[in-house]
Amino acid sequence: MIPARVRAFLAKETGDVLRDDRPSALHMLRRLGVDASTEFGEFYLTYQGNFISPRVVAELLDIEGPQIPAIPDQTDYVRDRYRFPEKFLALTSDESEGMYLFDREDGTVHDFDLCEYDDFVKGRVPARWKSFNAFLSWYFDEECNAPGRDPD
Repeated sequence: MIPARVRAFLAKETGDVLRDDRPSALHMLRRLGVDASTEFGEFYLTYQGNFISPRVVAELLDIEGPQIPAIPDQTDYVRDRYRFPEKFLALTSDESEGMYLFDREDGTVHDFDLCEYDDFVKGRVPARWKSFNAFLSWYFDEECNAPGRDPD
């Protein structure tokens, strides 16, 4: 189930954020090796488009559609450039020498930093979020910049 705070945030977004071509998204999920019933699958079958967080972080990519890069393009690029294991999907670009990576085997999300590359590829850097929904809740947290709130 997509977290209520994520749904509330995206309900306020302008434009068409609800997925209008579910069969195409389902096809892409299969191509990426992600089950539609996972948190990742549910999110991308429900929502479309690239998303901007209220945080100052990279744009969350879509799994398909007219925007480039999308998750498949970016994943192919970072697998080629960084030799990441096949289990990782790039959720964002690597423009700032880091990116968010979804582990399709265990559903966790990693906050990859290029300076930790060797440790990361050797499996010595744990996931930052234990689930895709935990990542989404953090990513779309409107309270993140509230006065007096400690940064995560």
